[in-house]
Amino acid sequence: MSVSILRPRSRLQRLATLDRLATMSTWVFWFFAVLTALQVILALTRSGTLLSGAPDSLPGRQPLVWVTIAPPLLQHAGSVLIHSGLAPGVQASWNGAILGTAHPTAGQGLAFAITLLPAGLLRLGALYLAMRLARSAARDGVYTVQAARMVLSLGWWLLASGLAASLAQGFARANLLGLLVTWHVDWVHLPASFGVPWPVEWFGLGLIIFARVMRIGAEMRADLEGTV
Repeated sequence: MSVSILRPRSRLQRLATLDRLATMSTWVFWFFAVLTALQVILALTRSGTLLSGAPDSLPGRQPLVWVTIAPPLLQHAGSVLIHSGLAPGVQASWNGAILGTAHPTAGQGLAFAITLLPAGLLRLGALYLAMRLARSAARDGVYTVQAARMVLSLGWWLLASGLAASLAQGFARANLLGLLVTWHVDWVHLPASFGVPWPVEWFGLGLIIFARVMRIGAEMRADLEGTV
């Protein structure tokens, strides 16, 4: 009798946990949605950002618009580092540079806001799909074809949108760089602004594989239930 009593309670506890997870994922999604909107608004109004702090390595007033560039983009400005602390005959080169301004123009503010959008949209899309997955699991259970389909959608979103966001951010950073320097930023310099988010790509690929395993398990469970 004790076993028959414990099993329903255990099932109810799991359902209650999934309900709490679905509620929490909803709150997290809307929190980041509002935070991303505020971040873009602050960038457009040239008031800084919320999610990423301004670099404190620049002299003078804290910049409100900034961009980090890779070494190949420094060829026009010169990349040789001269420092009195280096031993005789030793040279050093910059690993990158941060360009910022404390008094951005409207165009610079708009270009800066565009650099923030790709990562924000990637994050919101992943949170939205995770929220739908949690709601579906709370309603129908975890071992269902619907849950496997949503895990697959989340994996493809991270895999495809992660690369697309990286490319879009690279173009946006190159565009912002062109507004912060006097030398011409050519299309040849664009590859130096790109960076593939490998952790996101590998995680998305892992979710795609896991979704396939979930789908097979859900179909086997449905066959067993139909047999019984």
